[in-house]
Amino acid sequence: MISYVISKVSQYGALTVLLLALLFIDGIRATHLLFASIAREITTIVCDPAIQWILVLYLACYFIALLILESRLASYAKWHHLGNPDLWLAGLVAFALLRYAFAYQTASSSQQVSVLLTGIIFGKSISAWVRWRKIHIERRAIWIVSLLIFMFVCAVFWQPETAITYQYHDISRWSGIWGDPNLFGLLMGTGSVLTMGIGVRRWQMVAGRWERTFCATLCLMVAILLGYGLFKSYSRGAWFGTFVGSAYWATRAIESSRLSARFRRNRLLILVILISVFVLAFWQFRFSELPPVQRMVSVTNANDFSWRNRVAAWKGSIHMMFDRPLIGFGWGQAESAYETKYCQLDESTAIQMNDFFMLGISAGAPPLLCFIAYLILAYREKSTGRNPPLSIFTTCRSGSIVLLVGFWFDGVFFNFPIGPIFWMLVELSREASLVGGAVPELKSKAENQSETSCVVSHSKFEICLRWVAWTSGMIALLQTTVYLVTPFLPVNKTSLTIARKCLIPPKEIGDFDFLSTNVIWQDRELRILMRHANLAYYNRELINWQLDDKMYQNYVLSPVITGDVGEQLNWRRPLWEEFYPRIRHVTSEDDAAEIVVLHLRECVNIADLSNLSHSVPEIWLRKITDKRGFEIVYVAALRSVGVPARVGQNGQAEFFDGLQWQLAPRPIVESFRDN
Repeated sequence: MISYVISKVSQYGALTVLLLALLFIDGIRATHLLFASIAREITTIVCDPAIQWILVLYLACYFIALLILESRLASYAKWHHLGNPDLWLAGLVAFALLRYAFAYQTASSSQQVSVLLTGIIFGKSISAWVRWRKIHIERRAIWIVSLLIFMFVCAVFWQPETAITYQYHDISRWSGIWGDPNLFGLLMGTGSVLTMGIGVRRWQMVAGRWERTFCATLCLMVAILLGYGLFKSYSRGAWFGTFVGSAYWATRAIESSRLSARFRRNRLLILVILISVFVLAFWQFRFSELPPVQRMVSVTNANDFSWRNRVAAWKGSIHMMFDRPLIGFGWGQAESAYETKYCQLDESTAIQMNDFFMLGISAGAPPLLCFIAYLILAYREKSTGRNPPLSIFTTCRSGSIVLLVGFWFDGVFFNFPIGPIFWMLVELSREASLVGGAVPELKSKAENQSETSCVVSHSKFEICLRWVAWTSGMIALLQTTVYLVTPFLPVNKTSLTIARKCLIPPKEIGDFDFLSTNVIWQDRELRILMRHANLAYYNRELINWQLDDKMYQNYVLSPVITGDVGEQLNWRRPLWEEFYPRIRHVTSEDDAAEIVVLHLRECVNIADLSNLSHSVPEIWLRKITDKRGFEIVYVAALRSVGVPARVGQNGQAEFFDGLQWQLAPRPIVESFRDN
């Protein structure tokens, strides 16, 4: 008896210490000098090319040993069957190690391979411990998940001061002991989904009323606490990942309840209602001044550099994978290669924000395909017994989905503790296929559900549900159509009224009204006017100098430069896209004007030819003009970045430096190039 107790205490104690070290080592290292010095020494040793290969070799051997152990516990007739997720996981590890050995000197400076192998081995080890005795699989899985949730709760209250403070506008983002709000948000979102899953499971399984109420209340309080930490992280990727994981969990929870038959019959109507509510809420609150709402709808802001950098990095990543599809650029070399040749904007770190592309860029397309195949097969595995869909394994799968979505936006797959936690949850979600039968409570509920599902008939509720779905869907479709079509209508009294009431944010109405009074807009597309008002106002909030309202409206907001009949006005967006990233950190109009003219001189050729267009959009498209056209496009480029500019009486571009009008800077080399 004593030996049995000692064995259990040693097992659970060792797992607790291991999980504590995995989650909190970064916080301990950041707050204690002794641990910080030890961590630096370990990092130096791990990154030493003469030693790191030994560590990777040991990890590879452990992985092979775990695969052999699992092959004896798995239910596959043949291990090399293509439906076996472990076969594809082995392919991922093999390709990663081959790329590691192919360029060892450069790969050894990175910890990506060691973190990847450590995470896989951690997940496999927890899986082997959970399934060691099949009669205790669920009990052990619940224990490890509950321990993980408890540690997440502790992390909510641990918010140490860090050297780098992340903010959204003037709001501090919580980053926890890890110093990264995206990582903190993903862990809090994962904990929230796991807690809700365990709470619903206990509600379904426990028979006593008071016990059910206590368990549900406790889980609800924990979920609210973790949800508050998720909210304070202001991480859009974590919010979206939690939404997707919760949607999966909620769907499975409904399928495991007495409402499963009605849900299956009406799931299309429910989906229509949810989409309609989302669309209507977006149109209603997209101009809200509340910071959380602004944070959520900022993904629809075409001027937001946060997601623009990500999109630019995704494009560059795809280009990089097409250039080296088989072997990639090597571990630890993706960022430098992207910055050297593929970077489109001024921030190359965005390449690290998508772990799927990072894997493909570093090691090539084969390991990425193996990883995707592993995930598809692992998520397709289902229970061989008669368990309801909502089990602890389904809950683990929901938590892993939160992290999986976060890997697309936040780039934490190759970091501790996210990587190992993800592999642990994925491997635990696969354990459902090993449970041969339901525990008594689960089996009785599954049988009762199957009996009652056959007698559910159409009711007044379902008729009302159809009516609500059709009504909300039609309203959402009609509103979306009006809001999307109106900008393409010509400027007239009706379109201006609709735009002013529905399409223009309240803070931009003054600029919109100023532009709309000019007769030059008559019969032109409304979207061009709206784009000038929106982008000019947005740019005004970003520039680092102050502008008088009258000066701003006449010489920045106004798109009219020459006043010629038929002057094309659709030039602000392409010029802003080109020049603003280059002057975004400049603090004066003079410096901004110098940067603009130097880059403009590189982009546009000046030729002494006849019949050259003086239209700004055509000049920018063709990249060639004469001297007068260059002065016109120079004024447009200055206005696009918030510098008041005009064409002077001598035909040259002038700008307002805050005190007076003066001649705009000239290029250092004023040599005209003939095309």
